[in-house]
Amino acid sequence: MQQKLSRGDFGTYRLDRPLAPATTKRAQVRGILETLIDTELNPGDAIPSERALVVRLAVSRVTVRQAIADLVETGALERVHGKGTYVTGPQVDSRLHLTSFSREMRDRGLVPATVVLAASEEAADDDVAYALRIRPGRPVVRVERLRTADGTPMAYEVGQYPSSLFPGLLQRELGALYDVFASEYGVVVTSGEQTVRAESADASQARVLGIAKRAPLLVQERVTYAGDRVIELSTSWYRADRYRIHMAITPRGAREN
Repeated sequence: MQQKLSRGDFGTYRLDRPLAPATTKRAQVRGILETLIDTELNPGDAIPSERALVVRLAVSRVTVRQAIADLVETGALERVHGKGTYVTGPQVDSRLHLTSFSREMRDRGLVPATVVLAASEEAADDDVAYALRIRPGRPVVRVERLRTADGTPMAYEVGQYPSSLFPGLLQRELGALYDVFASEYGVVVTSGEQTVRAESADASQARVLGIAKRAPLLVQERVTYAGDRVIELSTSWYRADRYRIHMAITPRGAREN
């Protein structure tokens, strides 16, 4: 099996850095892919197909799949059901605190973006009314958004907001709502209550986030306040392969020194 690749071996990719000696073909293929990831590819780029690797490297499909599986396990690659295998995008370690998604991503050196998938005004059902402290049937603005970092889908979010607090909200820019609340309505977020649970992606969530059906999600449910007013009820479905939550914990009733 050849240890060096040059321009034209896989389209426009070039791999001409010598690889460290490897004892198995699986390890050699893994090393070739690691070099490709390090030197030619960016997060979100697809690697060559299994067939292309088998033909060019003169190894079995089993060997190629094992090498790819190794890199998927380490987090260097990810499989997207029905599409192929890609270099992983950004991974975010988050601490539980009240901030906007955009600000959190920028603080980690990532470029945030928001796609508004749907926005409408509807009558609050009993659960939404209870959370927002309004009467059932009162109008709320419901906003569905896809949140990305460096172009990689990170979270699907549904938020609901009392129409009485934000008249004309549907005519505003809905990508950065906390900024809009502060600048257009004089409403500044001060606190929130949040819970986190695990869930498997359904077909719709998987399609939006570009993941396989039943892939693990971290679900954050938040009630947000401005002073003593409830201004938001939101649920965010984060990709578990992209998002981790850190918490500082202390013993309850610990003796002070």
